Amino acid sequence: MTHECCRRPPGSIGCTESRLHVWKGTTETYDDYVFTTPSRNPRLYGTYGVYALDCEMCYTVKGLEVTRVTIVDSNGRCVYESFVKPLHEIVDYNTLFSGITAEDIIRGPTNSLAEVQRDLMSFISADTILIGHGLENDLRALKIVHYKIVDTAFTFPHYRGLPFRRSLKDLISEILRDDIQCSSKGHDSREDATACMRLMLWRVRIEFPGYL
Repeated sequence: MTHECCRRPPGSIGCTESRLHVWKGTTETYDDYVFTTPSRNPRLYGTYGVYALDCEMCYTVKGLEVTRVTIVDSNGRCVYESFVKPLHEIVDYNTLFSGITAEDIIRGPTNSLAEVQRDLMSFISADTILIGHGLENDLRALKIVHYKIVDTAFTFPHYRGLPFRRSLKDLISEILRDDIQCSSKGHDSREDATACMRLMLWRVRIEFPGYL
């Protein structure tokens, strides 16, 4: 076991310092969450869309908030991406993991969370399948309630069972023999979303030969 940030063993002295403490908690009341709605154009055949979603977060005075959202389709093509201006004051950009810097938010373009929600609702319905890794965190950050999800953290469970989870990086390495999250500049939400889609396409090909 090692710390992901610096690869030092447990019990090591912290590798970074900050002038303020951060936390992952929430003080939400959930009153401002939005629900995906049924499609206005029901389809007899085909699907209502299958997309992979990933968000990057920063620490604010109210806990974790989304700073970037990326959605890709089944071909790995990016169909939506935006930097997001948090609702509250940023304490730490979490750049080591999020890859987001102050310059990204300042330079923009950025959207508010409400604008991002509106954009997503324009092509994601209650019947759309969303794929991701630890999707509860992404949907909570986006303040969206959606029920049709495929979470690679559960589709490829840890051998020790819950609450343990395998990292997306490890799954890609073992199953697809590829490497992700190698940049020293932090994670890339487009790379992670694409990785989730690749994992599920692999799973479908294995369990349903000839379907894809």
